[in-house]
Amino acid sequence: MSSNATFLGPVNQLPAEGAEREPSLNSEADFCASMFSDSNLLFDVSEKGVMMESNPQATEVFQQFDVQLDKSDDEPFLLWRDNAFELQLQGLVNNRAAFSTLSDASEPEDYVRRFLEVLGSSLDDPALKHEGSKLPMIRWEAAEDGSSARVQLLGVLLADDGQFEKFCKENDGNVGLIFEDAEVEARGVRETLTVLALVGITMGSTTQAEAGLFKKMKAKKEMRIAQINHQKMIVETPAPVQQATRSGYQDAHQNHFVNHQLLSARPDGEKKVIVDVANQRAYLLVDNMVAIDTAVSTARAGKETPRGTFKITQRVAEGKTSTIYGCDLPYWQRLDSSAIGMHVGDLPGYAASAGCIRLPHSIAPTLFANTASGVTVEVVDHWDQQELHQASSQQNMVVAQVIPQDGNS
Repeated sequence: MSSNATFLGPVNQLPAEGAEREPSLNSEADFCASMFSDSNLLFDVSEKGVMMESNPQATEVFQQFDVQLDKSDDEPFLLWRDNAFELQLQGLVNNRAAFSTLSDASEPEDYVRRFLEVLGSSLDDPALKHEGSKLPMIRWEAAEDGSSARVQLLGVLLADDGQFEKFCKENDGNVGLIFEDAEVEARGVRETLTVLALVGITMGSTTQAEAGLFKKMKAKKEMRIAQINHQKMIVETPAPVQQATRSGYQDAHQNHFVNHQLLSARPDGEKKVIVDVANQRAYLLVDNMVAIDTAVSTARAGKETPRGTFKITQRVAEGKTSTIYGCDLPYWQRLDSSAIGMHVGDLPGYAASAGCIRLPHSIAPTLFANTASGVTVEVVDHWDQQELHQASSQQNMVVAQVIPQDGNS
């Protein structure tokens, strides 16, 4: 394959920025599969058709990206593109008639092959703006009943004819190649490159999947008919993941406040960080008084910043990076043992992260210098400051002026 391989991946299935994940570097396909190894896009496939384990009415955002394994040290493995699409997956595989033609003697692999044929044909849609091959990437296993299968969708390989041919050569024996025509398959990959009718790629059990992804799946349920109301199954949508740039960080707010006198007067005061998701603000409290008030950016639609009370457990001023999102995470502070943390990032004026709490570059060093491991971080839907004001009125207040800081301070 060329130095770059292009995929569509379900970006909301990726972990948060702080995940300690090292994708496989064996091949571009392995890299993509290892990134999405925790995908919960799971399907029951049988003679009755296909049914998603999750809500069949839901749409999933697939964003285009390149995998670049042949790179220099200062380049990311992943290059995110601006092309993204909402896919109504249940609607794309809802051709029940295609499965009714299979006999009761069919093997689970026959159902998987038909699943790939149906999904692949549905993806052959000009709405995706790609004229070459569109090859679903899956893992699967036979269900306990021996007459059906369970499938995990990992992504879609996008390839032109040249890339398609090279992929087959480089991955012969490393991944499963499922063909439309059994005669073509029987002749061998290398001898039939010009007449291939490939419909899908099956990946081996690696990384987290090896630990038993399918064993964690719920017991197979009775197939039910999905009522699909969407007129269009593939719709272009704004790309949720933006390629990280190294020229600076965006801050659409430029309105943080720092009470320097309070920070200086009570360096050993009791400290707590409160993150107000509704208002996209964070506050550092020192002895129940606001020392820092800043805008933040929490999880975008489709992702989650968990609510609750946490402790800062890991602090890294410089050097923390995200292989998945291709970005640095300066002034990183992890919450408990999760993949969620506070760190410098772009603040476009709305919730845009993959789950973490992004801070302005201008305020993160000050917050970092005035917190420590063990400090409490409360993430709430909405913070009511009235209780804080009541508590503060009962204390001997430090007389201090809140000094506005410009974005370059």
